Amino acid sequence: MLQVDLTFIAVFALVWVLVIVLSRVFFRPFLDIREKRRKILEENEKAQREARREYESRLQQIESGLREARQEAQLLREKIISEALNEKARLVADIQAEVKQQVATARDELGQQTEKLKDELGRQVEGLARQLEEKVLH
Repeated sequence: MLQVDLTFIAVFALVWVLVIVLSRVFFRPFLDIREKRRKILEENEKAQREARREYESRLQQIESGLREARQEAQLLREKIISEALNEKARLVADIQAEVKQQVATARDELGQQTEKLKDELGRQVEGLARQLEEKVLH
């Protein structure tokens, strides 16, 4: 059977002293460091999640701003094209009006020249008819 004597109590006491000393000298600092590392990792994960949320928020703001800028650019482009087409139509109308005026002026001048030439031709015919009449009668 098991006998309890003084060496057993001494060994039991030494083991407890060793456990207490090791826990204070080795285990407790180790556990404290481990706990600090766990807290640091949790804080880093929390900061990382917050940074990701902020990044995604800013990314959405930037994408929204880009979409708005593209829409504004498209509207501006359409406005400029519309204004250019209106200006082109106005210029074409002005040129057509000017060309019509020049054609009308040219027709009038041509008509006047034709009348002058007819008058001149009529006088020359009369002069030639008289000359012919004089030659035939003499």
